[in-house]
Amino acid sequence: MIGRILRDNRTLKEMFPGIILYGGVVQAVLVIFFSSKIFRAVGLWTGVLCACAMAVHMAYCLETLVSLDEKRASAYVKKTMLLRYACICVILAAIALSGLGDPVSFVLGTLGLKAGAYLQPLTHRIAARFYADPEEQQNSDSKEGEC
Repeated sequence: MIGRILRDNRTLKEMFPGIILYGGVVQAVLVIFFSSKIFRAVGLWTGVLCACAMAVHMAYCLETLVSLDEKRASAYVKKTMLLRYACICVILAAIALSGLGDPVSFVLGTLGLKAGAYLQPLTHRIAARFYADPEEQQNSDSKEGEC
């Protein structure tokens, strides 16, 4: 099911470049202004990977959610949201306690999910130039034939 979501969900695919672009910008700022570049980069890119995983999980949950009734849907949304936040808290604690990465950079990386969502309309416009939707192609072909 997750493979199908990754293959078919165009919005999700358009969020990933925004998340990664955000990570690159934050990485550049961290490199310029802070020391311990590897320490901060590990935290940041772990957070970026978690942001991508959260985006996939949210898309999966939305696919499941539409088949539930209102009462079960409400409980399902709460359960999956708490699961995502618990996983992020566990990973944050592991990074902080192990000393492998910077916890603040990790949090900045997870905020890439928000940045990817805000940048998705832009990446959609850019991506639309490189691939044509078959339905849009058929609609434009039929309009040309009518003239």
